[in-house]
Amino acid sequence: GLSGLSAAWQLHRHGVQPIVLEARSRPGGRALSIPVGDGAFDMGPSWIWNGQPCVHRLLEHFEIETFPQSCDGALLHQSSNGEIVRNHVVKPMQGSLRICGGVGRLVESLAAAISEDSIRFGSTVRRLEVNPSGITVSGDGANGDFSVEADSIAIATPLRIAAGLEFVPPIQNASLDMLKTTPTWMAGHAKFLAVYESPFWREQGLSGDILSSIGPLAEVHEATPASGSPHALLGFIGINSNARRNLTQEELKKRCLEHLSDLMGPKAAQATSSHVFDWSVEAFTATDADRNSHNHHPTYGVQVPLSDPWQGRVQFIVSETAKENGGLIEGAISQGLCFANSILKRLDIDFDQIGTAEPCDPHAASMSWDWM
Repeated sequence: GLSGLSAAWQLHRHGVQPIVLEARSRPGGRALSIPVGDGAFDMGPSWIWNGQPCVHRLLEHFEIETFPQSCDGALLHQSSNGEIVRNHVVKPMQGSLRICGGVGRLVESLAAAISEDSIRFGSTVRRLEVNPSGITVSGDGANGDFSVEADSIAIATPLRIAAGLEFVPPIQNASLDMLKTTPTWMAGHAKFLAVYESPFWREQGLSGDILSSIGPLAEVHEATPASGSPHALLGFIGINSNARRNLTQEELKKRCLEHLSDLMGPKAAQATSSHVFDWSVEAFTATDADRNSHNHHPTYGVQVPLSDPWQGRVQFIVSETAKENGGLIEGAISQGLCFANSILKRLDIDFDQIGTAEPCDPHAASMSWDWM
């Protein structure tokens, strides 16, 4: 994910060769942009905000631009009794920014700037064992079992996934319980994308923002890329993970398009294409404990205590461990860069300040509807 890639990128550019063991066949983790027509659409994290220095410095470094989230027009609010009200005041995503080309463009830039030999795809870590010279990391990959010797390790997986690793000797029970009980942001959610030939909602004076208490879509925003086409709406599916497992993707798409049509009229049903991505069935993102989605942003900044012989050798750097912006893109990047900088400092290597997070106002993610 972005935390591991950021750490590896910062180390590599200062002359330290890292090894990234990536279970998937692609980089990015929860950051995923899918191509549709001439656009790229984020099925994972989608927004950043001003006041988040690490992500903005990385984007500046890679010469990637941002653009404001469109929110002109009225929001549609569907209450629990089905009543639909236009709200011209509430703009939940006002002030948020999107990345030109999607978050995947930043993922690709980071991965491309790391040595090809550094990222080993299809490598699923199973076991970490302390030995006299360091730590042996082992698991299974596309070409059979592998084993890597390391001095320092950053675990960049969701903490509940990390709880499934075998630590030899075992980490203390309190630490293991913390890993198991920390919810992974968005792990229980699914996203729905509908692509259109024209932005019909703008013609109706709508922003594309929708909040619904009855679903199947709980939250929707315009997702048209900076280029202006193709036009799109992107929503969070409000049907919980357990219920989604009884539906096919085609059934989910049909329900979501019908819901949009009920809210915005028959043109909403005329999507040129529609797509669903369910994070709750992603083995390297979600566990069974993530099936019950949270509709608010948890308090993160999780600091997992480790005793000898693990203390000082292993750090958990996933976004949920960030004291500010936990669960968000900024939290992931800041944790990755902070880990890399700690290694560079220990090696007495001077590093630039691109990875030094400055105090800033934390931002809660979307999917929080307490105001309703």
